[in-house]
Amino acid sequence: MTLPNFLIIGAPKAGTTSLYEYFRPHPEIFMPRLKEARFFGYDGSEGRLKFPIHTREEYEALFDGVTDEKAVGEATPHYLLYPDAARRIHALIPDVRLIASLRNPVDRSYSVYQMNRRNKGVNDGIGFAAAMRTDPHLRETYCENLGRFYDLFPRTQVRIILLEDIEAAPRDTLRSLFGFLGVDPAFAPDLSKIANPGGEPRNKALHGLLANKTLIAATRRMAPEALVAPLKALRSRNLQKRPLPEADRAAATDFFREDILRTQEIIGRDLSHWLQA
Repeated sequence: MTLPNFLIIGAPKAGTTSLYEYFRPHPEIFMPRLKEARFFGYDGSEGRLKFPIHTREEYEALFDGVTDEKAVGEATPHYLLYPDAARRIHALIPDVRLIASLRNPVDRSYSVYQMNRRNKGVNDGIGFAAAMRTDPHLRETYCENLGRFYDLFPRTQVRIILLEDIEAAPRDTLRSLFGFLGVDPAFAPDLSKIANPGGEPRNKALHGLLANKTLIAATRRMAPEALVAPLKALRSRNLQKRPLPEADRAAATDFFREDILRTQEIIGRDLSHWLQA
């Protein structure tokens, strides 16, 4: 029986896919091919598309390929948001190390807004500021969610980084994280690719095909990763970023202001630059 000794717990749209891609090639790290197992968020009410792993047996099977790797982990960015995930993780693997990557919540919310529009048609035709007033997924905050983990796990088991750390100093950030996991910090992964870029599709029909969850799941099961990569690259090239209007940014910054101030206290890091709308 093998269970993970580290988890990337979030936040969504804050660089977790990049961390997953940078960690996987490390010879002393094992991560399953499936990203987002979501096991600790499953409550028995959802299907396989949203929660692909339902049982402990299925979860343990993800790590059947482990040999002599020092660090064994998985990445599910929604663990930070699921209300019961911290408790469930602590009950099964209390000594696990936890990594969370945070992003300016205004930019993260806008990225979620764009993702939901392109993949689900949610808020299509509705501006970001108006969508924030009605869509709770665009108002998700950090402090309370982090607090659930800090209430259960010692701070020595939790490592918080910011997306801008990955962007500005990826080598140093990865060396620090590798050290946190107890693996060789000198390993240098390929940093040339942008994982899971955001934006809105140039061709909606093409994006609909490439973002189809059933097709993605089937491709991952049947095709080698060498064939999956070109499909991911094509999906990325079909996306274009649309800037967030300054008025919407100012309104969103006001909404997140209190949580930003509380978050910087709980993680012990200055986040005042997030307040500069």
